[in-house]
Amino acid sequence: MPAFEYVDTRRELKEVLRERMVESYDSIAENQELDDGQTYLKSYLIESNRDAFTEGTVSLGDQQLYISDTQERGFVRASAQTDDGRIYFFIDKLNDRFWSIHTIAKATVSDKIIKRIIFPRFTELDYPWLSNGFLEDIGKQPEAIFRAFSVKFEDEFHDIMANEGGVEGLSMRLWGNSADEVLDTLRTNENISGSTSLSNVGIKKEYGERVLLSDITYQSKFTARGESVEGHFSQVHDVMEKYYNILDKVENEYSMYTEQRGSGTHIDGHPLLIDFNRRIENLREFVDELFSSTNPFRLWGVVDEMEEDYYTIAGVDMHTGDKIDFEVCPDWMRIYLPKCLVLPPSDDGLGRFYCNIPP
Repeated sequence: MPAFEYVDTRRELKEVLRERMVESYDSIAENQELDDGQTYLKSYLIESNRDAFTEGTVSLGDQQLYISDTQERGFVRASAQTDDGRIYFFIDKLNDRFWSIHTIAKATVSDKIIKRIIFPRFTELDYPWLSNGFLEDIGKQPEAIFRAFSVKFEDEFHDIMANEGGVEGLSMRLWGNSADEVLDTLRTNENISGSTSLSNVGIKKEYGERVLLSDITYQSKFTARGESVEGHFSQVHDVMEKYYNILDKVENEYSMYTEQRGSGTHIDGHPLLIDFNRRIENLREFVDELFSSTNPFRLWGVVDEMEEDYYTIAGVDMHTGDKIDFEVCPDWMRIYLPKCLVLPPSDDGLGRFYCNIPP
């Protein structure tokens, strides 16, 4: 059984992770706690508009990530020196749009490093942000037991919108086989239903006679324990496929592009319309906050007031540097996405993304 520094193929990685998963699962079953030095398997699904990392050193502020190639294409090993010693990550290029990053490092350490990989400006990387409905569908799929959920809600615009009667923040965690019933009950309460933003769902699935317990966050982090590493990898892939289908629909049905027709250039396509569930009274403050380039929105833009309570914004996505235009009114927002074109694979086998932005 190779140690992590010697893992050179996807198959070898699965063998090592299978052994670690079973060890931690047995420790919890027998002792109700992990043995010293044990951690759970964690996988991060990452949306990417760039090539995979190549061999060398990636600077993450005061942290260095060392990338080394393996025997398999699109599969690299990364390591970082921490206070707890050297930790390892394995980055797997699933397709031209998504990576998965696997590790058994402590969550506090791995979360920090993954965030540093994603959140500097223009990295062309982002978390897939899973909606409430998406996470609920994961928890309530027929073959799974919905065993836990977490709710974490913070009203980023509470002060701006003077929402004195609303919920400013809500945080809770519930375990048990009645998790789905409790969540449904919370959603029937009109005072808090709009604040029940799922941050995590926990499910139990069986793959043959092997059990897999998974916790999946809205940022597409998968924490696994159990006996089926194949089930874990399958689960990551299934979420990636479902999320990709949503992206594909949005980008193809709600995007703008230019097209040559005869001697003229025509703008075609449809904007994406978002109806707000409550009217925004302090619209200028809302717009300034939304396009301040800070977390969690990561948008910047030049704001123009066209008339009272109507703004247009020439915006920039701070993850990719792509241009993106907006119209905002108190009751709705229109988003003008540039249509991205996926060209045929180049000589190195990697698809390239280009945006056709109207002049």
